[in-house]
Formats: sequence, structure tokens, C-alpha cells
Amino acid sequence: MTKNRLEAFSDGMFAIILTVLVLELKVPHLENNTWPVFLGAMSEIVPKLISFVFSFFIIAIFWVNHHHIVHQIEKVDSKLLWLNIILLFFACLFPFLTAFIGDYPTNPFVVALYPINMAFSSIALGRFWKHAFVDTNLATNKLTQEQKQKRIRQDNMSAIVNLVAAALAFVWVPITLMIIVVMPFLFVVPEFLSNAPEE
Repeated sequence: MTKNRLEAFSDGMFAIILTVLVLELKVPHLENNTWPVFLGAMSEIVPKLISFVFSFFIIAIFWVNHHHIVHQIEKVDSKLLWLNIILLFFACLFPFLTAFIGDYPTNPFVVALYPINMAFSSIALGRFWKHAFVDTNLATNKLTQEQKQKRIRQDNMSAIVNLVAAALAFVWVPITLMIIVVMPFLFVVPEFLSNAPEE
């Protein structure tokens, strides 16, 4: 099977997810045109605005990774299609979790859900990559065994850190928030800077 429908369907889903994400930002009510009223109204939506910006960045990271993977895939099989569906399922949960954490940023049960979903999303993307690059010949690549194992270890570590972050929410919520903010800079940005995939 060709990858065209998988790529088109996935891009459409990511676009919808990002659109739904911004719909959670409700316009604040302003009683008059004074600065204090404007400032007060904006301060009320700060948690939602911060969670939106962060989630937009996270979803963009998953889309960019997905794009680079699919770009190198020449054909697909049924298992790859289902792994892709699983990844999109967890990606679809981000708008809900973003709104949830925006309303209850200090609730450990709510905050813990976010890194849990990030962990499962990372696992799904990792299995998607592994099936195409390691388990089958769906993607032609020149990766060495060491490079493949490095990617697998990185995916596993990302999931573990996210699950630990979820557990730490019940110790002190700010620790979890700090970890999930720092995570992209530890696992994603260095990879892009040192080993950006070529088109």
C-alpha cells in the first residue's frame, strides 16, 4: 500500500487537533474600557493561554517527527496504519487535557494526566518509527544498528520521564509542570540541532 492516504489523513487530523486546541481559548468579558478591567480579565485566562501555547508546541513536535518519519517511508502495511491510528488517538486527547489543566492547574490528578498522555504518545510514535525502520523494510534507511538502538533508548527514556513526572504531581505539582516544560528541550531540540533529517 502507498503512504499517500496515511500522510493526508494524518496531516488533516493534526490540523483539526490544533484548530480544536485554540477553540478552548474563550474571549474574556470586559465590563468597560479601563486598563484594570482589561488586566483583570486577561489574568483570568493566563493559565489557559500558557497551556495552549505549550500544547501547540508539543503537538507541533509530534507532527514534525511524524512528517520526517513518513517522508522516509516508501510503503505501508496494516500494522503501520493501526500504529498511526493509536498515535492520533493520543494526540486527539491534548485539546481536552489542555483545557482541563488550564482550569485546574494545581490539581495533581488533572496535571498528572498530561504527562501520562505525553508518555503514551511518545510510546506510540516510537513503535510507529520502530515498525517502519527496524522491524520491516517499509522505510529505506542507512541507519546503523547503534543508531537504531539509540533512538529506541531515547523513546523509552522519554516515556519513563513522563511517567515519573506524572507520579511527582502527587508530591508537588510545580515539579511536574517544570519537567513537562523542560522535556522538549532535553529530547527534541538537541536532536533537531545535531541530527536534523534531510528532505
